[in-house]
Amino acid sequence: MNFRITKTSYLQFLKCPAEFWLDFHEPLFAAAPITLEREHLRQQGYAVEQLVRDMARFQSDGTALIEFQRTFQTAELAARSDIVVTDKATGDIDIYEIKAAGNLKEEHYDDVAFQMLVAERVGFRIRRAHLVTMNSEYVREGDLDVEQLFTVTDVTETVRPKLPVTEERIGKAFEYLASVPVPSLAEYCIDNKLDCRFIKRHFSDLPEYTVFDISYLQHDPRRQLLRQGIISILDVPDNFPLGPKQRQQVDIAKSREIIINTDEIARRIGEWEYPLHFLDYETLCYAIPLWDGVKPFQQMCFQYSLDTIARPGAELTHSEFLSHGDDWPPRALAEHLRDAFAGGIGTVFVWYEAFEKGRNEEMAAMFPDLADFFIDVNARTYDLMKIFSENLYVHPDFKGKTSIKKVLPVLCPDLDYTKLGIGDGLTATIKWFRAATWKSLTEAERQQIFIDLLEYCALDTFAMVRIFEFLVSLPRPQAGVASA
Repeated sequence: MNFRITKTSYLQFLKCPAEFWLDFHEPLFAAAPITLEREHLRQQGYAVEQLVRDMARFQSDGTALIEFQRTFQTAELAARSDIVVTDKATGDIDIYEIKAAGNLKEEHYDDVAFQMLVAERVGFRIRRAHLVTMNSEYVREGDLDVEQLFTVTDVTETVRPKLPVTEERIGKAFEYLASVPVPSLAEYCIDNKLDCRFIKRHFSDLPEYTVFDISYLQHDPRRQLLRQGIISILDVPDNFPLGPKQRQQVDIAKSREIIINTDEIARRIGEWEYPLHFLDYETLCYAIPLWDGVKPFQQMCFQYSLDTIARPGAELTHSEFLSHGDDWPPRALAEHLRDAFAGGIGTVFVWYEAFEKGRNEEMAAMFPDLADFFIDVNARTYDLMKIFSENLYVHPDFKGKTSIKKVLPVLCPDLDYTKLGIGDGLTATIKWFRAATWKSLTEAERQQIFIDLLEYCALDTFAMVRIFEFLVSLPRPQAGVASA
């Protein structure tokens, strides 16, 4: 059977040879579903490429031929280059590869090396090779400045020495296609682990709780276990070397013991001051800054949900904001949130403080008149996840994880994200982007997305309220929540 390796399949070979093999030999099984995330990234890449084409260097002055999506191919290889500039006088070419990324990665160099190799096999003489990436320091003010938005890096001297190893890898790829790989869990690909399509093809009945779930377990010890035939976390030997938290996770999985440090939990509860606020943001992380004051890939806040308990025994009150894209989302949200805290800040609960605090720091920098407010919020923020990440409350059904999606179903099984129209943060981001920017949606479709977003974000904060109430209800030494 004759095969032609494309640039995409070559890069797949470098990541996971088994999936690469599957794509050629069992393409119907191997076909990856077109997920919402995959489609969103594809469209983002296309939007970035369209803007790159507007750069001055790609406007022909008559001395060069500028081609977009130019394909080079031989009987065995094919590579499509985003932009090829041919000097009409010499015939030399420059290759430009566009990446919707904020920095250069090794895989980007491999990508360009494959293009160079194929183009040279066809007979072209390559003068220079470039990578075009996002300028992560660019801040949008008014119309996009494409000359500042992108960074063009000449990678010729970095990539050319990679051509011999690229040639060697291509040979190994063809050899691999001619072989029949032996399925082995121990040879899992680092990127996908058990989500590898080849693994799923041959290991369809794996335990629910595996050694892949052991927190922060390095690849070498994990592979050591797998080579011994140990897949379930319940089968990990008692003498297998693990860190203290990893050993605790394994022991709890076996014993089904629940560990509760009631004294420390009670001490922390005693430090929390009213009013108690439970805050969650939803953000858009997009390559192209769509509003003023935003950088490429900045997590721009477009929504918040806030639940408040003003004093002990008080009824829960709710505040929320959701931009529809027809305002300046971060500014409108910041002002609305400041007003929602008019009754006092007290303690602000979040889940994974690095995220919310990071957004507050960004908004403080964007809006100096609100900086004191966001600095105060950060100073009074408590990460509710720490109760679980610091092993003050450990449950075997958390499976070593401490995300709210893992903790909530165990402590509050009546709350269920799966019943919502939007059930996770990534979907929330993409759906909002579409509702706020796509002109092709009907008004009914847009409004349904906004309704689903409000329900999703509200559950994130109400989930923290319920977990807080669960912790307060635990039997503990006499302690109370202090009042400001």
